[in-house]
Amino acid sequence: MPELVDAARFHRIAPLVHVAYRDSAGALAEASRADRVRAITMHVSACDALGEVSTLLADLDWVTFKGPVYSERAHPVPGLRSYNDVDVLLDPFQLRDAAHMLLGAGWRVADYQDMLRNEAVPGEMHWVTPAGVLVDLHWSMVNMASRRRLFAIHTAELLQRRVRVELGSDVVWTLDPVDALVHACVHASLAGANRLIYLIDVERLSLDVVDWNEVVSRAVAWRAQSQVALVLGRSHRVLGAPVPRDLDHRLGLSRMLQSLMAVTDRVAPVETSRRNVGLNKFVARAVRPSGPATAATVALNASRLLRQVTAGGSEPKTGRVRADRACLDAYLAAVESAARVESGLS
Repeated sequence: MPELVDAARFHRIAPLVHVAYRDSAGALAEASRADRVRAITMHVSACDALGEVSTLLADLDWVTFKGPVYSERAHPVPGLRSYNDVDVLLDPFQLRDAAHMLLGAGWRVADYQDMLRNEAVPGEMHWVTPAGVLVDLHWSMVNMASRRRLFAIHTAELLQRRVRVELGSDVVWTLDPVDALVHACVHASLAGANRLIYLIDVERLSLDVVDWNEVVSRAVAWRAQSQVALVLGRSHRVLGAPVPRDLDHRLGLSRMLQSLMAVTDRVAPVETSRRNVGLNKFVARAVRPSGPATAATVALNASRLLRQVTAGGSEPKTGRVRADRACLDAYLAAVESAARVESGLS
């Protein structure tokens, strides 16, 4: 039993294990009861925070995505998906207005000065509500600039296609079904796609797809064909996600890349993962448009990890200082500048 609970926690599905076994295996259900309570508590707090967002940012363009939306609308048991924060995406040119509104409502910035003064300009910043809920405020769907350059995910287009959904006692803005699925694949791939929670998200979101041509078109537009194919393929193999048989072909994947993905899933299936390292994670994070490029990136990432392990890991940052208003203003200016460049306005 301890092994099953540990595995469920690694895959972030312990609340589901509690529900699945509460009527047939009392000891197992009891061992995962705290996970269920944490998931429920987090979801209630997140919905309250989004209620505040709806009120404070009513005049701005925004969407929420991932955690609370998946929990209530794309999970086998509503309200029990494990997550730790709330994600909100805003137009980068409205981020300054949003920040001023949040400060005026008693929210505080959770970042450190070195984070907001990062020359690479992170695609998100972190806030804490007066009730203590962590909210990631995004202007881009991809945080690291080096990864943003791999894709073409335009915030303005996502906001133009946004839809309204019920979440808790409120109606909020979220991504349209195709954007939600393609983003879930991209996010899962960048995270390693080595936990069952990612595959569950994608399997449930795939049930809302009306036209797979739209998924293909969106994946191509985002330059995310490889990530979409990899994660949907894993979700289909493990959970039976309703993926078209010819999806890899329609996404334009080479035979070499298809073979690399197939061999990875056969040698290192996600469901056997128990540690946050391994071939399945290396390949998912390194996947590129071609097989040779993917293999080269796998090797590069592996060598970087080996050097880090050999060196004893990275040194912890000490003496870090919380971001002040000057740091916030500098970050907002950098975001506006980066957004102008990425949108071709300068």
